Amino acid sequence: MKGKLLGMLALLVCMPAFAQSSVTIYGVLDAGITYTSNQGGKSNYFYQSGTMVPTLWGLRGTEDLGGGTKAIFRLVNNFNDGTGAMVNGLLFGKEAWVGLTNEQYGTVTAGNQFDFMFRYMTIDRWGAMLKYNPVYYTQQGPFAKLNLPNGSMDFDRTAGSITTNNAISYETPNFHGLKFGAMYAFGGQPGAFGQNSTQSFGVSYAGGVMTLDAAYTYTKFPNINNGNNGIRNWGIGGRANIADFMIDAMFTNTENTYNGGRVNVYEVGGYYQISDNNEMTVGYQFNQGNAVLSNNHAHQANVTLAHDFSKLTFVYATVARQWVSGDGDAFAAIIGAGGTSSGSTQTLCRVGLTVRF
Repeated sequence: MKGKLLGMLALLVCMPAFAQSSVTIYGVLDAGITYTSNQGGKSNYFYQSGTMVPTLWGLRGTEDLGGGTKAIFRLVNNFNDGTGAMVNGLLFGKEAWVGLTNEQYGTVTAGNQFDFMFRYMTIDRWGAMLKYNPVYYTQQGPFAKLNLPNGSMDFDRTAGSITTNNAISYETPNFHGLKFGAMYAFGGQPGAFGQNSTQSFGVSYAGGVMTLDAAYTYTKFPNINNGNNGIRNWGIGGRANIADFMIDAMFTNTENTYNGGRVNVYEVGGYYQISDNNEMTVGYQFNQGNAVLSNNHAHQANVTLAHDFSKLTFVYATVARQWVSGDGDAFAAIIGAGGTSSGSTQTLCRVGLTVRF
C-alpha cells in the first residue's frame, strides 16, 4: 500500500513537467508519376518523390520556460519515398536548429535553417497557396554561368532546396501584422570572418486581404573567388485575397558579384477554390538574364488541379511548359524535371498524391 501511494505521488509530481513540454512527430509523403517531353533529347516517364512538397519526416518540440519564454527545436529529414534513401545522405539535412522564443521579444534560432528568401518570399507570400504549388513553379533556366554549386537550380532561393548551415537567426514578434528577420551564417575561415558566409534579411506584412514581403540574401560560395564573392538575391512580392481567389506577384534579382551575371524574375500567379474539395493554381514567370549570361531568357507557364480527400490527403495533376531563347546555348530546364532539355522547350506533366501526418 505504501509503495502504491509513493508511486501515485511521484506520478503527480511529474505530470506538470510533462504538461509544460511537448515533442511532435510529423511529415509529408508526396509520390507520383512524371512525364517530361525532353531530357537530353528523349521523352521520359518516371516515378518521382517530393515535388508538390518535399517528402520528409521531422521532430519539433517546445518547452515552456516560464515568463512567456519557450525553448524550441526542429529536426527534419528529407528522403525519397521511392527508394527510402536520404536526400544528399544527410540525416537532418533539411532543417536542424534549436532556439528560444518569447511573445514580447521575438525568436532566436541557431543551426541549419532556411534564409528569408524562402521564409518570406515563398512561405509567407504564397500562404495557403503553398499547399498546391509544386516545386515546378519555382526557378530554373539556362543560367549556368551564374556558377552556383548546384548549377542554375533554385538560383533565387525561393524553392527551399537550399538551407544555410551554421546560421543564427532572429525574428521579431508580430507587430500588428508586421515582422522583421535577420540571419548570419559563419564561414568558419581562420583570419577571414566574412569568407564563405551568408547574411539574410526580411520584412513581411499581413493585414486584411493583403500580404507584402521583401527579402535579401547574400551567400559567398567557396567556388566563387575562393569564398570572397558569391550570389546576391533580393526580392519583393505579395498576394491579395479576393473572395475565392488569391492573386500573387513577385520580382527577384539574382547576381553573381564576381562575374556580374544577373537574372531578373517577374512572376505572377493565382489560386481559385473551385468547390469545397477542388482547387486550381496557375503561374507564369519570365526569367531575364543579362549579357554576361548570353542574354538568355526563359518563359514558363504552370497549372495544377487538386482534389482533397480530407484535410491531410489530396491528389493532383500538374502541367508545366518552359521555352527559352538567347545568344548562347539556351536549353530549357524546368526545376524538378529530372534533366535539362536538349532544345529550347520542355513540357512536364505529373499526377501525384500527397499525404500529411
